[in-house]
Amino acid sequence: MEAKYCVLSVWSMGQIKEKCMKPWFIYSLLSMTAWGSYIVAAKITTAPKYYGLSPRLSSMLMFGGISLTFFFYWLWPSSEGNRLTAGGTVSGISTGVLWGLGMLFSFLAIQTGADVSRLVPIYNCNTLIAVLLGILILREIGDPSQIIRILLGSVLIVAGGVLVTR
Repeated sequence: MEAKYCVLSVWSMGQIKEKCMKPWFIYSLLSMTAWGSYIVAAKITTAPKYYGLSPRLSSMLMFGGISLTFFFYWLWPSSEGNRLTAGGTVSGISTGVLWGLGMLFSFLAIQTGADVSRLVPIYNCNTLIAVLLGILILREIGDPSQIIRILLGSVLIVAGGVLVTR
């Protein structure tokens, strides 16, 4: 049985009802909040209007923050097993390299004048890339009607990214 976290919600009719959410959904909301906030800190760190640190220095400071986060996560007691394989190692390192490249290009965009309010919708067009790779490589969605709905939603996200660049 999958764990659920329950919270009390106040509804508009004055009723209080229990609302349960699955852990993955709570983690999704937390990651949304963190990723939605970090880019503002990145702009304050990198943009000439604020601290104006170089992308090289900004990325090293960010690496320090990421290292601290994962170090403390690693210290947290866990019952999960640890089995390191060659494939898992290559995949994990590739994940870090790809994420690091995305961050580096974001820092460069900010340093050269990108507004956060325009940059974020553009780089969040990554949704389309992730959805396509999830469907084609990971074979995550088998139902054709789901594929159409997800692709249509992804195209709408990309359309939003295009609109903010105009």
